[in-house]
Amino acid sequence: MAGKKKWISVLLSVSLISSLWTAVDVPLVSAQAKNTTNNSQMNYSLPVLKKVSFNSNAYIEVNDAQFYHVEGDKYVYFTVTVHNNGSSSLNLMDYWFNIKSNTGEKYSIQLQGISEKKDNLISPKTKKTFKIYSKVNPKLNLYNLSLSVIKWDFSQPGFEKNIGSIQIPKNYSNVTPIGKNRTLNLGSNSIVTTASALQLVKTGNNIEAMVSMYVHNTGESTAQIENYKYYIKTNTNQYFELEPDAGDISVQPNEKIKVNFYAKLPNDIKASHYQLFISEEQGSEVKLKIPVASYALMIRDVKNTVTAAGKPYTQTVDNQPIEITTTDMLIDSNSEYNNITINFTMLNKGKKAVKIPDFQYELLTNNLSSYPFEKEETTGELLPGIKQEFTLKASIPSDANLDQLKLAIRKKPEENKRNDYLLAQLSLKNTTEISKEPKTTYINKQGTYEIKVEDFERVPWDTNDIVNSTITVKNTGSSTQPMLDLGISTWMNGIKNDEKDVHILKVEETLALKPGESAKLVVTTKVSNQAKFDKMRMQLTEKIDGKSKNTIANFTLDTQTAVLPTYDPLSTSAYTLDQPGVKAELKVLETNTFVGNNNNTIQSLLAYKNIGNRYSMLPNVVAFYMSEAGLLIPAKITLSDTPISPSGVNLIAVTAEVPSSIKAKDLKLLVGQGIAEGKYTLGTAKADSMVNAAKLGLADDQDKLASLFVPLELRPYTFKINSINTKTNNNGQVQFNFEYNLSQYNPFNEILNQRKLVLEIEYNGKKFAKTYSLGEANNGLNVGEKIKEVMDINDPAMSDVIYNGFTFNIYEEVNNAKKLLLTHYVSSFHVED
Repeated sequence: MAGKKKWISVLLSVSLISSLWTAVDVPLVSAQAKNTTNNSQMNYSLPVLKKVSFNSNAYIEVNDAQFYHVEGDKYVYFTVTVHNNGSSSLNLMDYWFNIKSNTGEKYSIQLQGISEKKDNLISPKTKKTFKIYSKVNPKLNLYNLSLSVIKWDFSQPGFEKNIGSIQIPKNYSNVTPIGKNRTLNLGSNSIVTTASALQLVKTGNNIEAMVSMYVHNTGESTAQIENYKYYIKTNTNQYFELEPDAGDISVQPNEKIKVNFYAKLPNDIKASHYQLFISEEQGSEVKLKIPVASYALMIRDVKNTVTAAGKPYTQTVDNQPIEITTTDMLIDSNSEYNNITINFTMLNKGKKAVKIPDFQYELLTNNLSSYPFEKEETTGELLPGIKQEFTLKASIPSDANLDQLKLAIRKKPEENKRNDYLLAQLSLKNTTEISKEPKTTYINKQGTYEIKVEDFERVPWDTNDIVNSTITVKNTGSSTQPMLDLGISTWMNGIKNDEKDVHILKVEETLALKPGESAKLVVTTKVSNQAKFDKMRMQLTEKIDGKSKNTIANFTLDTQTAVLPTYDPLSTSAYTLDQPGVKAELKVLETNTFVGNNNNTIQSLLAYKNIGNRYSMLPNVVAFYMSEAGLLIPAKITLSDTPISPSGVNLIAVTAEVPSSIKAKDLKLLVGQGIAEGKYTLGTAKADSMVNAAKLGLADDQDKLASLFVPLELRPYTFKINSINTKTNNNGQVQFNFEYNLSQYNPFNEILNQRKLVLEIEYNGKKFAKTYSLGEANNGLNVGEKIKEVMDINDPAMSDVIYNGFTFNIYEEVNNAKKLLLTHYVSSFHVED
């Protein structure tokens, strides 16, 4: 019997191999993308199984049971713990174990976790954990198996006495559920682990897999986890080895880290469920593969696998977080190719410098085609808190779809390996980042120039919008130089505009520039009013013999920060219109709201002054009324084709019909210089676009009613009632008689607005009115003093008006809409001032 015990001892010593990993009950954590452990949540606990007692003070329990498929074979592993609560040591040499199936199959087992003979002794008041494993029938499930505990008894047949068995129940699972975390024992350390959602991205002939694990070292010494194997396991028991994004994965005490793992899966993989599977290998010559833990994985929504345009993606480089952000994309198109340029930044958010990572970059189209980017040679380091910009260039076919382009970032593969794993996808926005100093120096045979781009504006035009910006060309040389002949191309969010919609306007006709002298030009581009863009790229070229030859520079403008200038009517500054041969200014004098039957009419009167030094027609003006909410209302404007003297002023009117809910106080006046076919226009010419836009604040709409004998100011006239009376003529017809003064203060060269008054008698529910044009001899009110006027009232219902009193109203009328200026109840047949 002693000989048999010695033989058993040798067998145990040979079969036991040391282990570092042991799975125990663990806390729960939310499976979202953050490297924090939420200790307030419940732990995930493996199901508790039946215990088998060795004696009254010692027992064995199964902590974990799981399968591992290795090279076509199926192994079952039981992690067990022996508890000795007695006062003397328990010798495991007296016991053995069997794994049995519910169909009667018995499997020989091996032990792992006790490496020396002394490890068979379980000291009093201690416990010991180890693994029992065996190769089993591949058709079996865990619930088909049980672990039998036997005691060596040489009085029994086969020397075995069965003291109990632990059956795996049908509902048993050792897989960590989605949304929970698991604590693993790593030597003397405990680490809390959480698996993220699984990212699957189809690219070409592969499916790129990425899963993250968040690790929190709750132990007291450094935990090394790079020595273990990580796999994607499918529900069809396929294992795909994962590669971590860092070689040295060590976790300091109380440190929390995130490790990304990558793999390439076949494009035709058929799996409905996935797990993150962790194992360890032991042994030098013959590798023993031991399962550690499994985590059920949720598949990340496809839309969450791509970083939004302009948003940072964080990649760990040498244990430092690096933010990668795309800033702009430029697209130059021709008949064969779309030439694409991308700028992106890297920002080291860590605490120490890292070498600039040598990634691979690809352009991905929405049909999964991939095109390599040419990149600049990158050397040097990324310093903490310092942002660096990089440029990539690629060419794709001209007929390729430019929607939903993405920048793919890959790990650079090792020699003779295919581990160029997809690290990230970043959506590309078709924009160009504005330069802090949008100017450049250009040198040609004639001399040196400074070119500056500024003053971006976007204004409405029918179903289109007009985009304008100003270019200033300055002679920075020491002698007179010819003015540059410029060519222009523009892109909105990387999409090139049709050249027929792009024009350059000369603000002044300049043939040559003296040293230090500048000349301004305006670039105007027509786009759809539905076009959404926040960046505009502008390429300037010098024309030689009428053709664009030399590229001067590429400028970019931030269109979101563009604000139209606003001029208040009480301000000393005025809106100025400047074009070759003429310069003018425009000021709002007054604005009135006229009430109609269904709509209102808004009218503004403006002083339009020639501030140049020559007789000239004034520039064509385009006008809209604009609400704070962005409502745009086209307006009619009265202009003249008559040349005006220097300092001369025209009185012009801007009029528009508006919804009845809108009043003048709700609006501003949007104006601009009219152009036609890419050239400035004058007078009443028909414009097809505009430049130099601005918003003009409107003078207060005066709605206080005047008294009967108080003068009414009706620019450029002043109207006053002196007396009124009613009487009947020889035919018994009622007559309304009034005497008035009408004076004219006329500082204007032309009055391009006709003012009309409506005089109304209101009596007994009836109204009688007559309209008069001011300053007109025929059927109007003439300029003069104490002028008498008669209104014949051809309405028998008003025959008693001379005896009973009436209400007298005066309105101003525009386009059949009226504004009440005066109302007075007349109780006597004669009233005078």
